[in-house]
Amino acid sequence: MTHSGQQESNPKTTSKSISCPICGALFTCDGSVDCWCASRTVPVAVLEDLSRLYDTCICPACLDRLIAEYQAG
Repeated sequence: MTHSGQQESNPKTTSKSISCPICGALFTCDGSVDCWCASRTVPVAVLEDLSRLYDTCICPACLDRLIAEYQAG
């Protein structure tokens, strides 16, 4: 995930299918800058909440929903 237009630099890992801790949907996590989430711009407040609440990635649909909720106020 990116914030403030900057990409995180994580070492490349292999893709894995994981379950979203919010909705239970299965999705693919690449765990690298090539992952789907690297193209998302996530507000810092959302990133902080996610890292505090979960110890794993969340699915694209849940991430998009949380970003939209944050932007709506």
